[in-house]
Amino acid sequence: MLRNSLTQLCRAGRTTEIEGFGIRWMSMWPSRFESPLEDMKELNAIRKTPEYTRKSAVPIKAASPDISSVYFQDPILKKFTKMVQAHNNAMLGEQIMIKLYNNIKATQIAKGKDNIETDPSVIIKTAIENVRPVMRLEKVKVGAVIYMVPAPITTTRSYFEGMRWIHASARDNRNNPRWVWRVQNPDEPVPKSTSIWDALASEILDAYNNTGRAVNKKTEYHRICEQNRAYAHYRRTK
Repeated sequence: MLRNSLTQLCRAGRTTEIEGFGIRWMSMWPSRFESPLEDMKELNAIRKTPEYTRKSAVPIKAASPDISSVYFQDPILKKFTKMVQAHNNAMLGEQIMIKLYNNIKATQIAKGKDNIETDPSVIIKTAIENVRPVMRLEKVKVGAVIYMVPAPITTTRSYFEGMRWIHASARDNRNNPRWVWRVQNPDEPVPKSTSIWDALASEILDAYNNTGRAVNKKTEYHRICEQNRAYAHYRRTK
């Protein structure tokens, strides 16, 4: 009972009442340390003000590991970054995302139009929205026959499928020469390889305009769901 009361007081920030229980409230940070700014908007709001000068001189607490001022720190873009770093190398994945952002913005600016979207974050999120499915196919075994039954899909799974299709389409569309081809054709000139950030930028811009291989994959997936709707009564219910 006492433990639950202390937990509620801690969550409410009522530390003075905790001392009434004979418990000393301790923190690893002295009182003169201030919390860090978690958003670039907060930093830009106080720039060129006395508060900015004061903040640069006072000691700051360490930021939470999941807080960063990098421009692609968005919940959806974080998941897409993890999808890109299939090699489990976070530093290389961040470099790929930075080059991807540069390629998308340079391509959009080169079009020379005034009313065109140039924010890579908006373009990537719009592309994922255009590609993500609204239904899913699940395997249901009835007797000795396996049916592909259309079923509702969760939002998390829908975003995951959209990101996976974009990444897979970009990787499959590179057509880079394999080492086996180089060994079998030693006298042939090696063609120029397409980097993953170039292929991703091309596929994302296509998906942003509702074209490309990833959008075609979503259309084909929905077509199969429509064809198999007669098997919907086989869907497993929980």
